[in-house]
Amino acid sequence: MTKKPRMTSKERVLKAYSFEKPDRIPIDFCACVEVYDKLQKRLNASTQLDLMDKLHVDYRWPRAPWIGPELKDECGNPTDYFGIPRAGVGDFGYPLRHPLNHLKSEEDIRSYPWPTADMFDYDVFLEECEKLEQYALFGGGWSWFSNAAEDLVGMEKFFMMLYDQPDLAYKLLERITEFFYEVSIRMFEKAKEKIDIFFMGDDYGTQYGPLMSLSMWRKFIKPHLKRLYTLAKSRGYLVMHHSCGSIAEFLPDMMELGLDIIEPIQVRAYGMDLRELLKKFGGKLRFHGSIDTQQTLPFDSPEDVKNEVLDRIELFKEYSGITIGPSQHLLPEIPIENILIMYETAYEYGCLD
Repeated sequence: MTKKPRMTSKERVLKAYSFEKPDRIPIDFCACVEVYDKLQKRLNASTQLDLMDKLHVDYRWPRAPWIGPELKDECGNPTDYFGIPRAGVGDFGYPLRHPLNHLKSEEDIRSYPWPTADMFDYDVFLEECEKLEQYALFGGGWSWFSNAAEDLVGMEKFFMMLYDQPDLAYKLLERITEFFYEVSIRMFEKAKEKIDIFFMGDDYGTQYGPLMSLSMWRKFIKPHLKRLYTLAKSRGYLVMHHSCGSIAEFLPDMMELGLDIIEPIQVRAYGMDLRELLKKFGGKLRFHGSIDTQQTLPFDSPEDVKNEVLDRIELFKEYSGITIGPSQHLLPEIPIENILIMYETAYEYGCLD
């Protein structure tokens, strides 16, 4: 019989992130809308928050709703807040068009219709923080500045700009970062100590290695990360960074800037084996996620999934600082039974005293 947890989710997460022993290993969840819908139906959960409770998830993400202009392009197609039309919903999907593909000068950057920080409702953000105060709370702008640049001008053009027009590429990254910096300030000032973790995302890796060299990353990406991380650290928050793919080469630099937690640990990407990362960074860096969404969850048996979760629990006992969750968003092709066994095992066997 599972022991009844004694800590609140917030207490549990902060204990684990101090490399101490909580009552059980923390659990997190991320999935596309279709998976949310399937799980809500399967578990008879009335809302997404109700589903999180049924899965024993320890984290919550209060949102500041968009209150700016209608998100449509000149043809009436839905866009994200940067004006990029996408195949999916919001900013989660492939760009159908690159609206700043014509970029040739700083004037093109200045004249682009950028979103502003006052286009979000921070009062709603505060209300959600207050309602969810027993959980570990994320806050701050998602801050996907390099990925936004790639989608605005087109990925091929952006990477060519790093060589052919480095000053212009830097200015574009700087302009996008400024928007996220201002959004984060608004969130931090509104919620203050109610936030626990500044959680941002910007992808720097592929399956087989980083998207760019370390020297180029240091030149174009690191200065903007430093600005965002420093803002969060000045408020006393932990810093969590989402990046897909192989990014082990960048982790020492990110830690130098103040990175506390890396997410989601794409364990089948080059250099991202969790055991090897723990040997290098255990006791200094926290690891969030890592249950494999490329092979184990979509293609292996429920018993295989259970064993992988049990492996993470054993690693936690040795290193602490680990949260159980998927190595990427849970997608519709993953059998619901495998998702459920992941969360059942994490809760059933994750008690530590």
